[in-house]
Amino acid sequence: MNEKEFIVGRIERLKQSMRFFPIDFITEADTELLKMPQCNLLLAPPLFDTFEFVDEKGNVHFHTDNVYKAKYIIYANSKKPNTIVIPKNPEEIESAVKKYETYLDSLLREIERDYKKEFPESKNYAAATNKIFNSLNLIRL
Repeated sequence: MNEKEFIVGRIERLKQSMRFFPIDFITEADTELLKMPQCNLLLAPPLFDTFEFVDEKGNVHFHTDNVYKAKYIIYANSKKPNTIVIPKNPEEIESAVKKYETYLDSLLREIERDYKKEFPESKNYAAATNKIFNSLNLIRL
Protein backbone atom coordinates (compact mmCIF):
# COMPACT_ATOMS: atom_id res chain seq x y z
CA MET A 1 0.00 0.00 0.00
CA ASN A 2 1.25 3.47 -0.81
CA GLU A 3 0.42 6.72 0.98
CA LYS A 4 -2.30 7.75 -1.48
CA GLU A 5 -4.05 4.39 -1.07
CA PHE A 6 -3.82 4.75 2.71
CA ILE A 7 -5.46 8.20 2.55
CA VAL A 8 -8.23 7.10 0.18
CA GLY A 9 -8.90 3.97 2.23
CA ARG A 10 -9.05 5.91 5.48
CA ILE A 11 -11.44 8.47 3.99
CA GLU A 12 -13.76 5.71 2.82
CA ARG A 13 -13.63 3.96 6.22
CA LEU A 14 -14.37 7.16 8.09
CA LYS A 15 -17.29 8.03 5.79
CA GLN A 16 -18.94 4.79 6.90
CA SER A 17 -18.59 5.40 10.64
CA MET A 18 -18.30 9.14 11.05
CA ARG A 19 -20.26 11.00 13.71
CA PHE A 20 -21.69 14.39 12.77
CA PHE A 21 -21.62 17.65 14.66
CA PRO A 22 -23.78 18.87 16.28
CA ILE A 23 -26.54 16.27 16.07
CA ASP A 24 -24.47 13.33 17.38
CA PHE A 25 -23.06 15.36 20.28
CA ILE A 26 -26.00 17.18 21.85
CA THR A 27 -28.46 15.61 24.27
CA GLU A 28 -30.62 18.53 25.32
CA ALA A 29 -33.98 19.03 23.66
CA ASP A 30 -34.14 22.75 24.52
CA THR A 31 -32.50 24.21 21.42
CA GLU A 32 -32.91 27.08 19.02
CA LEU A 33 -32.20 27.53 15.34
CA LEU A 34 -29.48 29.94 14.26
CA LYS A 35 -29.73 31.21 10.69
CA MET A 36 -26.39 30.84 8.94
CA PRO A 37 -24.92 32.78 5.98
CA GLN A 38 -24.12 29.55 4.02
CA CYS A 39 -20.49 30.49 3.50
CA ASN A 40 -17.16 29.73 5.12
CA LEU A 41 -16.84 31.49 8.44
CA LEU A 42 -13.56 32.32 10.09
CA LEU A 43 -13.12 32.96 13.77
CA ALA A 44 -11.36 36.28 14.22
CA PRO A 45 -8.99 36.64 17.19
CA PRO A 46 -10.90 37.75 20.29
CA LEU A 47 -11.14 41.48 20.80
CA PHE A 48 -12.05 42.53 24.35
CA ASP A 49 -13.15 38.92 25.04
CA THR A 50 -15.55 38.93 22.08
CA PHE A 51 -15.23 36.53 19.15
CA GLU A 52 -16.34 37.66 15.70
CA PHE A 53 -17.35 35.39 12.86
CA VAL A 54 -16.31 36.83 9.53
CA ASP A 55 -16.63 35.57 6.00
CA GLU A 56 -13.81 35.54 3.47
CA LYS A 57 -14.64 39.14 2.46
CA GLY A 58 -14.33 40.35 6.06
CA ASN A 59 -18.06 40.81 6.67
CA VAL A 60 -19.00 40.20 10.31
CA HIS A 61 -21.91 37.77 10.76
CA PHE A 62 -21.97 36.96 14.49
CA HIS A 63 -20.44 37.91 17.84
CA THR A 64 -20.12 35.88 21.02
CA ASP A 65 -18.22 36.18 24.26
CA ASN A 66 -18.24 32.41 24.84
CA VAL A 67 -15.33 30.43 23.37
CA TYR A 68 -17.36 27.20 23.33
CA LYS A 69 -20.23 28.85 21.48
CA ALA A 70 -17.68 30.21 19.01
CA LYS A 71 -16.24 26.74 18.41
CA TYR A 72 -19.74 25.25 18.26
CA ILE A 73 -20.76 27.60 15.46
CA ILE A 74 -17.57 26.98 13.47
CA TYR A 75 -17.86 23.19 13.82
CA ALA A 76 -21.59 23.19 12.97
CA ASN A 77 -20.97 25.40 9.93
CA SER A 78 -18.55 22.97 8.27
CA LYS A 79 -21.07 21.98 5.58
CA LYS A 80 -22.40 25.54 5.25
CA PRO A 81 -26.03 24.84 6.26
CA ASN A 82 -28.71 27.52 6.17
CA THR A 83 -29.50 26.92 9.88
CA ILE A 84 -27.88 25.12 12.79
CA VAL A 85 -29.39 23.71 15.96
CA ILE A 86 -27.80 25.21 19.06
CA PRO A 87 -28.62 24.40 22.69
CA LYS A 88 -29.91 27.27 24.79
CA ASN A 89 -27.93 26.03 27.80
CA PRO A 90 -24.26 27.18 27.71
CA GLU A 91 -23.15 24.05 29.62
CA GLU A 92 -24.68 21.85 26.92
CA ILE A 93 -22.79 23.82 24.27
CA GLU A 94 -19.54 23.36 26.17
CA SER A 95 -20.22 19.65 26.67
CA ALA A 96 -20.99 19.10 22.98
CA VAL A 97 -17.80 20.88 21.90
CA LYS A 98 -15.64 18.96 24.36
CA LYS A 99 -17.16 15.63 23.26
CA TYR A 100 -16.61 16.52 19.61
CA GLU A 101 -13.01 17.59 20.17
CA THR A 102 -12.36 14.35 22.07
CA TYR A 103 -13.82 12.47 19.11
CA LEU A 104 -11.64 14.37 16.63
CA ASP A 105 -8.56 13.79 18.78
CA SER A 106 -9.30 10.07 18.86
CA LEU A 107 -9.57 10.06 15.05
CA LEU A 108 -6.22 11.83 14.82
CA ARG A 109 -4.56 9.35 17.20
CA GLU A 110 -6.02 6.40 15.28
CA ILE A 111 -4.84 7.78 11.93
CA GLU A 112 -1.39 8.49 13.37
CA ARG A 113 -1.09 5.00 14.85
CA ASP A 114 -2.14 3.29 11.60
CA TYR A 115 -0.02 5.59 9.47
CA LYS A 116 3.11 4.95 11.53
CA LYS A 117 2.44 1.22 11.47
CA GLU A 118 2.06 1.23 7.67
CA PHE A 119 4.86 3.72 6.94
CA PRO A 120 7.35 3.56 9.85
CA GLU A 121 10.04 5.55 8.02
CA SER A 122 7.78 8.30 6.68
CA LYS A 123 7.47 11.75 8.23
CA ASN A 124 4.36 12.77 6.22
CA TYR A 125 1.85 11.97 8.94
CA ALA A 126 0.68 15.60 9.31
CA ALA A 127 0.17 16.05 5.56
CA ALA A 128 -1.76 12.78 5.31
CA THR A 129 -3.96 13.73 8.26
CA ASN A 130 -4.64 17.15 6.73
CA LYS A 131 -5.70 15.54 3.44
CA ILE A 132 -8.02 13.15 5.26
CA PHE A 133 -9.60 15.87 7.42
CA ASN A 134 -9.94 18.27 4.48
CA SER A 135 -11.59 15.60 2.33
CA LEU A 136 -14.10 14.93 5.11
CA ASN A 137 -14.59 18.65 5.81
CA LEU A 138 -13.33 18.27 9.39
CA ILE A 139 -11.50 20.91 11.39
CA ARG A 140 -10.02 20.91 14.88
CA LEU A 141 -9.75 24.29 16.59
